[in-house]
Amino acid sequence: MPLFCYSGWLHLPQEKGKIYPMLNYAICEVAGKQYKIIPQQVFEIDFQGESDKDIEASVLMLAEDGKVKIGKPYLKERLTLKRVGDIKGRKVRVSKFHAKANYRRTIGYRSKLTRVVLPVKKN
Repeated sequence: MPLFCYSGWLHLPQEKGKIYPMLNYAICEVAGKQYKIIPQQVFEIDFQGESDKDIEASVLMLAEDGKVKIGKPYLKERLTLKRVGDIKGRKVRVSKFHAKANYRRTIGYRSKLTRVVLPVKKN
């Protein structure tokens, strides 16, 4: 039975009696925006200030070892995301143009982003 992933349908080889583990992930809210967080994967969120403190995230949904917990609206658990660094995002260029008036303006903008990672707890 094919599974659906973000890039389309994912066909896994089917072996009789083999159980495929479910991916561990969490849907968290940081500064009013929701992100899908996968352990040990670096991802970018909106800029969270210049400090070196770790970032606390409210958990909306948690999928762990094939079990899914859904909050109403949040779970009691909170995740601590480790700050990797601050970067600048992709440049966005905006142009204004008025016909027959020799009016042309071009400005650019690069948003600041914070890179974070969810470290895995060692048991």
